[in-house]
Amino acid sequence: MIEASLKGAYTMIPSSSEPSAREDATLTSLSASELARRIAAGRLSSQEVVEAHIRRIEAVNPRLNAIVVSLFAQARASASRADQLREQGTLLGPLHGVPITLKEQFLVSGTPATVGLMSHRSSIEQEGPLVQRLRQAGAIILGKTNVSQLLLSLSGSCENPVYGRTNNPWDLARSPGGSSGGEAAIIAAGGSPLGLGGDNGGSIRIPAHFCGLYSLLPTARRLTNLDTAPYAEVAGQEAAIAQPCPIARSTQDLRLAMSILAAPGLNALDPAVPPVPWPDPSAVSLAGLRIGMYSDNGVFSVAPAVRRAVEEAAQILRARGAIVEPWSPAHCGESCTALCWPEKR
Repeated sequence: MIEASLKGAYTMIPSSSEPSAREDATLTSLSASELARRIAAGRLSSQEVVEAHIRRIEAVNPRLNAIVVSLFAQARASASRADQLREQGTLLGPLHGVPITLKEQFLVSGTPATVGLMSHRSSIEQEGPLVQRLRQAGAIILGKTNVSQLLLSLSGSCENPVYGRTNNPWDLARSPGGSSGGEAAIIAAGGSPLGLGGDNGGSIRIPAHFCGLYSLLPTARRLTNLDTAPYAEVAGQEAAIAQPCPIARSTQDLRLAMSILAAPGLNALDPAVPPVPWPDPSAVSLAGLRIGMYSDNGVFSVAPAVRRAVEEAAQILRARGAIVEPWSPAHCGESCTALCWPEKR
């Protein structure tokens, strides 16, 4: 896993040496997919899984400031209900009884969605379709996580006047990245196995990189933005469309999350989402697939590690039958200027 490369250079916030803490550490290290399998099979109860993650949050969050809206009472009630349903032979869905977290920007009934603005601290009483889909799949929301103000983080920090600064669990003096830094920090620290963030200009990819996680930025409009606080979006802006994004400690969990979030029916709720089925990634054949590859856009300098990762990915794709060809994005400098500094056009 990615986080293995961080070990040795940095040390994760440790767990207590108490036996109960060691048991919690086992549970909080499991993927959402594995937790779902064990809960469905009766090998774990949702209540013990939820409690283990709550205890981990309570242990690390004072130093991280990742969870900024806690929903522990509701989570405990939902876990109890999930266990009762399982005992009756009913599973709500593929995330039955599994705890998750959400970026603060998402609409969850009874919670604020400030995106770091002091003027929007009041709670809202609505939920978006993606949050509803996660609940219907059996997921249990532990809380909401910190964001960069207005979801903008040109410096890579995750802080705002409402909730303050979030720290990186691998090194508290460093940032977890932004704007989905709270999600990345709490998942990396073991307080949540799976989360939902957002991305437009790197807001999930940067925190995943900073914290040693996996994330996925779906194609624009693959998922609806009806779950996002409306003042976080710029009406009519089509140049760069933000997307809700799963983040986790395994790629398997990203696949599971996307199968839920992108399931058929979103187009009926949001006509901006095309009615395109979400395919099984394992069914996609790479043989003969043409892929353009570049590691330098001629505008921003590229870190050697990033260049190496791109080249290694190209080698793996070639070994699996794909045709990987050099490619260069046209007019990249002009495009960056038009997007980021329109007054200079």
